[in-house]
Amino acid sequence: MAEQRINRRSFTKSVASIGAAATVGLAGCLGGDNGDTDGNGLELLTPEGNLNIMHFLAGTNEGFWADEGLDFNPEVAAYGRFVNALPDGGNDVGLLEYNNLAQYAQESEELVQFGPCITQINSIFVPVDSDIETVEDLQDIRFGHPGWSTGTGTYTQAMIWEQHGFDIREENEATESDPSTLYDLMVEQDEVDAMLQFTGQTVRGLANDDEVRPVYNAWEEWEAETGFPPLITPWCAQRSWLEENPDTALSLLAGWSSAQQHIETNAESVVNEYGQLAGVSEGEENAVVELAESGDLHLPVDDYTEELIDSQWRLVEAMEDLGSIEAVPPREDHIVSIDELREMADAQ
Repeated sequence: MAEQRINRRSFTKSVASIGAAATVGLAGCLGGDNGDTDGNGLELLTPEGNLNIMHFLAGTNEGFWADEGLDFNPEVAAYGRFVNALPDGGNDVGLLEYNNLAQYAQESEELVQFGPCITQINSIFVPVDSDIETVEDLQDIRFGHPGWSTGTGTYTQAMIWEQHGFDIREENEATESDPSTLYDLMVEQDEVDAMLQFTGQTVRGLANDDEVRPVYNAWEEWEAETGFPPLITPWCAQRSWLEENPDTALSLLAGWSSAQQHIETNAESVVNEYGQLAGVSEGEENAVVELAESGDLHLPVDDYTEELIDSQWRLVEAMEDLGSIEAVPPREDHIVSIDELREMADAQ
């Protein structure tokens, strides 16, 4: 589908078409007529069904990026297109998981993460009446997962290895399937004892506590371990673009920060208006509202410090220990803290 810019009144109609389009590999556009800008146009891809669609819809509709002087045009895309948007001639700015950053660094791509996006809320669930009570019980069982090469798979495998000392991938009889099928395999068919889920089915699990319960919440476990939750897809850019446009990057983060605050203080209305378009099913809205109001969906932009980056790099190093990535990328080449980004802008 050709990229296009649409006005904000057309958002809901546009994104609502994504579900049908996704079945044939197409994407829906979010980008908008953001009012008067100084010509700073930015394109960005975000994956289907991601909760950050709510931020982009609500934030653009409220004019947060236009207020920063940006003509910001997010677009919803299939996961494969999203992952490949940044490398070698793709978008200047995007969102990128650590495992993919490591892969592209091995291929000599000069990509730099520079800010926090949504946190990793994906969880491991068991049936509500299961004998599995702790993370240590997640061994020698029938374990369902949506793919070990995904960000969710590599992150969770690495966190459990780092915290609990066993490789959940190697310790279990595994079943790989799409998230909704996994849910049914466990709840309806009793074919798996535990399941690792993407965001949408994690929300479903949190909303249906009469069916399932979490035994591992990534954001709570990693924050207890390191002081910060894991970031599923930090903001990332081509190094050449970031070095030439630090002020624009800061404006992008400022708009994102405003969108975060808007959702935290208006969670119910935002989820009711945009939740379905972000993959939140009917009856599951309250679970997302609770996550948003508690602040568990995000970290403030000002928290993107060396201390936070330390907590994330422990995760990346654990991925290397497990062989999920070939090598840990040179941190100084691929990460810029918020203080460093501001120093880059001040130096221009």
